[in-house]
Amino acid sequence: MSQPPETDLMHVPPSWVQLLDDEDAEQLTVLELDETVADGAPWPGYATQLGVSVVLHDPDPQGQPYDDEHATLSLLRLAIEQSLGQDGRLVAVITLDGVREHVAYVRSPEVVDAWRTAPPEELGTHEVEVQLLEDPEWLGLREIAGLLGEAESPLRPPD
Repeated sequence: MSQPPETDLMHVPPSWVQLLDDEDAEQLTVLELDETVADGAPWPGYATQLGVSVVLHDPDPQGQPYDDEHATLSLLRLAIEQSLGQDGRLVAVITLDGVREHVAYVRSPEVVDAWRTAPPEELGTHEVEVQLLEDPEWLGLREIAGLLGEAESPLRPPD
């Protein structure tokens, strides 16, 4: 389902759901997804996917953060959302195998230029990777949400 053409992504109320995948007995995947945004994708004007990946310091045996690190990561998430302002939207957060990835879509890569040289204080000593990919069809989010069409190819970074 796609959105009415007059609707801007910034005016869509968030509808976050948390999905767990524990089919692998040793690893747990936690996906937080803004379901309304995923169902309405692609959103015009937000053609760039932003990925902010953070390596956990001390993940539990299932690859998830302990409570103290989870609190720090929550501050980072808030910092990402605040830095995006009206120029982007956080749409998914995935934690798997000791890494938490924040997925957003932005109007322009300039929104996150500062992250490349001066990551926010909330990161502390966490290792972070920032990646920008052109994705006007929102293939990345639709793949995460299980909404990718049969004839569509998943979004992959260039080699």
